[in-house]
Amino acid sequence: MADSDNSRTLPVVTRRRLLSTSAAWLAAQVANIDESLHPENGLPDGGDPTLMLWQEWWTAHDQVEKLCRKQQRLETALIGAVGFPHVDIALPDQEGVVAAFTMEEIDRRFGDAPENVNAKMCAKVVLAQLQAAWDERDERLGYSRAKQAEREAFAMRDERLNDLFALPAHTVAGAAAKLHAVLAMGEDSPGDEFPWPQIRAVMTDLLSLGSRPSGT
Repeated sequence: MADSDNSRTLPVVTRRRLLSTSAAWLAAQVANIDESLHPENGLPDGGDPTLMLWQEWWTAHDQVEKLCRKQQRLETALIGAVGFPHVDIALPDQEGVVAAFTMEEIDRRFGDAPENVNAKMCAKVVLAQLQAAWDERDERLGYSRAKQAEREAFAMRDERLNDLFALPAHTVAGAAAKLHAVLAMGEDSPGDEFPWPQIRAVMTDLLSLGSRPSGT
């Protein structure tokens, strides 16, 4: 299906507004469930457990976004302070220089030629010094710790997403919750290519349906 309907494409600001508006609406639906919970029932009549799973997923998604920004900020600071550990290697049979980021790359670039032994050793010494400086600053800044926290947050979000889509929705709000998750995960995808404009149109429809008073 080709996306030829320009009326279904939305500018970035409008797309993000739809995402935030739908998140706020879904949060209100979750709050309504919370207010009517009964200890003996768990969920009130007509309650949709999909919404509770969405809330857990949305919390995990927000944590991923925060940790991504944190590790990117720390990585920028780390690179700015010591530079990314690498050595530039100039070989007689090649024009210019090539970058080596690991000891294995240095071995591969220089090969086993006897005339390269000293240059190879010097390159490894330089790389080891640069890596040590990186590791020392990394420990102070906490970049690797932030990176690990980010990986764990991604795993948690994926787990919550699987839980959300494994459970059938029982209400319009529950279906909207699943669609909202798709939109949020696809935020970095091309904005005007199939199926994103169509998915946003469906979300708009669901918000409209879910906001209507009962019986209308």
